[in-house]
Amino acid sequence: MGNREIEVSILCITYNQKKYIAKALDSMLSQITDFEYEIIIHDDGSTDGTIEIIKDYKEKNPEEICLLIEEDNRYSKGEDFVIPTIREYARGKYIALCEGDDYWTDSFKLQKQRDALEKHQVCDMCACWGSTVTEDGTREISQIRPLQQDGILDIREVILGGGQYLVTAGLFFKKDMLENLYGLDSLDYSLQIRGALRGGIYYLDQKMAVYRRYADGSWTNHVLKKDAKLEVQWDKERNLLKSFDEQTDYQYHEIIEERLKAYTSFEIQLNAHSEEIQRIMQQADAPVYIWGMGRRGVALEAYCKRCGYQIDGICDAIDEQIGECTQRQTLIVKTADVLKNAKTILASNRFAYQDIAKTDYKGQVYDFQEFMPRG
Repeated sequence: MGNREIEVSILCITYNQKKYIAKALDSMLSQITDFEYEIIIHDDGSTDGTIEIIKDYKEKNPEEICLLIEEDNRYSKGEDFVIPTIREYARGKYIALCEGDDYWTDSFKLQKQRDALEKHQVCDMCACWGSTVTEDGTREISQIRPLQQDGILDIREVILGGGQYLVTAGLFFKKDMLENLYGLDSLDYSLQIRGALRGGIYYLDQKMAVYRRYADGSWTNHVLKKDAKLEVQWDKERNLLKSFDEQTDYQYHEIIEERLKAYTSFEIQLNAHSEEIQRIMQQADAPVYIWGMGRRGVALEAYCKRCGYQIDGICDAIDEQIGECTQRQTLIVKTADVLKNAKTILASNRFAYQDIAKTDYKGQVYDFQEFMPRG
């Protein structure tokens, strides 16, 4: 790796991301800075050809890239290797994260975030505006934008926001922040809480990072689509928060107690509003469609089926699997057809509700995230 004086170390975790890794690495290698940076690629035992691609990048960029390849998948064994990898291999004062299926859209991202932390010394972490795109990267689905201006995100906002409050590929922090983790670990949520602990997270309201939804090998594909694994994840986060509460002498106890309420299934949350939902469905003009096929959409579909409410179809911004049926035999239709034909739309989440509001749709729209606010 030579004797370059490294200011920023980029950690790129990858596993079976052959389709995406080149775009991720190109976005890192295209960074324009007045300091030196390195890219540490940690492959967690890929079997799909990802390793051959990253070896080729290493050969072409020997000074910039440090390559670590595992023989076996450590994530599946429950091993925490992110922080140990940073501690052992990262030479930079600062750490930037970008997983193998994500990418950056601003060639000055590292420079901007490093300058922000140099200027705002009280902060240990910098984050930026990010977006969520379809798996193939062709369509933007939603924004990950906690503020609409530059500013500091208070630790209470970060705790309440949960692990998806900030885009992971936008996280940039001081390496020495990891010296005391206060009972936290390598979860994105943990790093965000730790990053906010001293003086909040400095947020740059510039769109610079992209997160792929349900990409092959991704956390969302591995966890969010599987109820059993999601429950395990929730257990980890609950235990993490309780440990952090104790380690910080219960300084944030009230806000942590409020956040713990988020680990309540959507089914239970919907049941708590059964009378309000019944009134809506009795007044709803047919045909009725659900907009959104993420976790809230799946839960809303199941609830409506269980209660006997008529649902004529379901759609999602990604417009995939059109003409097929869900596991509960609801027809999947195009969003354009829903806007054209629906008399009532049940928006399963706030992003869906806001997207519909931007169209010329004149029918009834209900924001069902009001009944599923936590999660």
